[in-house]
Amino acid sequence: MKIRAALLSLIAAILLAACTTTSAVLLGGSGTYPELNPAEVRVFLRERDVPAEYERIALVTAKSDAGWTDETDLIRAMRKRAAKLGANAIIIGDISDPTTLERVAEVLTDYEPQRRGRAVAIRLAE
Repeated sequence: MKIRAALLSLIAAILLAACTTTSAVLLGGSGTYPELNPAEVRVFLRERDVPAEYERIALVTAKSDAGWTDETDLIRAMRKRAAKLGANAIIIGDISDPTTLERVAEVLTDYEPQRRGRAVAIRLAE
């Protein structure tokens, strides 16, 4: 029974991960950095919350199917993308949910509303 539950959890995680896409635009920093573990990427809500000097590495965007994901999934995806670029933190820009009009269109058609997020991937000075 434990194997079945673990398998179902794995399938659910794969499906949720597949529902979120990210992209990054490099901002022309001073160099490239080694890839990090996403768990090492800190999250800041505002620029003034960042405790040290930093270098802007990339603008990271994420989008996902609003019916299957939440803000946590978007932030997790942006941390993962930032980690691949060697960023050790992100500053959340904005996260938006589908509008009421998009939700109505979802009910009336086969439209799938998207949740969107944006962050700046940064490298904190050590």
